[in-house]
Amino acid sequence: MSERKIVPGVKPYFIWWDQDITVEGIYKALGSDNLYRRITYMSYILNDAEFEDIWKFLTLKDVQENFWQIRWRTDATRDYWRQLLTFLGYPPNDCSDPRAARLLV
Repeated sequence: MSERKIVPGVKPYFIWWDQDITVEGIYKALGSDNLYRRITYMSYILNDAEFEDIWKFLTLKDVQENFWQIRWRTDATRDYWRQLLTFLGYPPNDCSDPRAARLLV
């Protein structure tokens, strides 16, 4: 089990050095109407947070609905998440052109 903790009022370990945001700020960003902002923080969480911490911020439905806009660090990471979502009953929609989907954000 990890020694990393999610602490209110502090920048989480999975946020890169160039971002200045607290846990509360991430919750606010994820709840905002700004798609770019939501996808940015979803991408940080899904690429860099430990698995058990992801669910403190996101639901399976969040990942499913935004799957093709998320900035996956590698194709392998994207494929892992696609398989996991499908296995859990939340398969992302088919996307003929994932690069085009990313342009929407």
